Amino acid sequence: MARLKDIAERVGVSISTVSRAISNDTSRPVSEDTKQRIREAALELGYKLQEPMQTARDNGTEIKRIVCIVPQLLMDDHPYFSKVLAGFHEKMEELGQPPAIVRTCEEVSDAERLRLMLKETGAQGLVAISWYDQELFELIQQEGVAIMGVSLNDESLTVPVVDCDRVLSARSAVRHLIDQGHKRIAFIGGPAYSNQMESEERYVGYKFAILEANLELRKDWIMNTGWNVDRSFSHMNDLLGKLPKEEWPTAVFCASDMLAIPAMRAVIENGGTIPGDIAIVGMDNIDVAQYTTPPLTSVSVPKHEIGRVAAKSIVDYLDGHFKAATKILLPCSLIIRESSRLDRM
Repeated sequence: MARLKDIAERVGVSISTVSRAISNDTSRPVSEDTKQRIREAALELGYKLQEPMQTARDNGTEIKRIVCIVPQLLMDDHPYFSKVLAGFHEKMEELGQPPAIVRTCEEVSDAERLRLMLKETGAQGLVAISWYDQELFELIQQEGVAIMGVSLNDESLTVPVVDCDRVLSARSAVRHLIDQGHKRIAFIGGPAYSNQMESEERYVGYKFAILEANLELRKDWIMNTGWNVDRSFSHMNDLLGKLPKEEWPTAVFCASDMLAIPAMRAVIENGGTIPGDIAIVGMDNIDVAQYTTPPLTSVSVPKHEIGRVAAKSIVDYLDGHFKAATKILLPCSLIIRESSRLDRM
């Protein structure tokens, strides 16, 4: 089955442009020439185009107008979120619904912009993908628009959430390192939506596993990158550069594969080997993880399925099938590769 990403690659535009074109988004229209090229590519690839908007299908299915909000940095080609969006769009099509309208959180960064977007799109439901703003969430609810969080698992949220169990997954990843004989384990990650590292789930899972095994939790080995890949390299590089090799951590758990890959480079540039000197485990299991040198051990997150479940859940929510805020956490699995297999310990 053709996906929005396939159409985008064929035409040479972004996924959000394809989404706006085939959903007839009048609030941010696409040029007629581009729209025509997108429609032609969709037909060539076998993508089923939706009919013009109407209140109900011939089979009685009520049409839902749904907007997805995602940070700009995570749009389109991000190896994690592009798969979440692909799964979301795929399930919407199966449900007989038009494609969701995609916006970046930067485009609705204040109350005035948000209200205008909700009015122009006629949104009934809003899916917040890795985006949270307490004031704007309250405004959305006041406007009578249903909210669902995706990859946004926070105990303080009072909206339905679809995600994976990141605490348990991180804990199992660190336990794998401990089972390999490691006792000096560092952490590379970023803060939660509250901008506090202490409440970020992958850090919580890491900390739980370290304390559970009665290992030392060294603050200088906890590297907050703000989810920036350049900082992952620089923080790891700085840490290794100021310590003799015998005092290095022997393993690192990284909160995402995107942070693990630059950390691996920092190890090599400081004369270390992986996993001989430092074992590394990432999270998300993006496609490129199997092609790093050495291949990266990673927690496999069901990205595509998260998107599909989110689409079904927001449609069900709008249909009134459940009133209370539900939390759906999909299971993950650890894919063990050469970056954490240790022979010498």
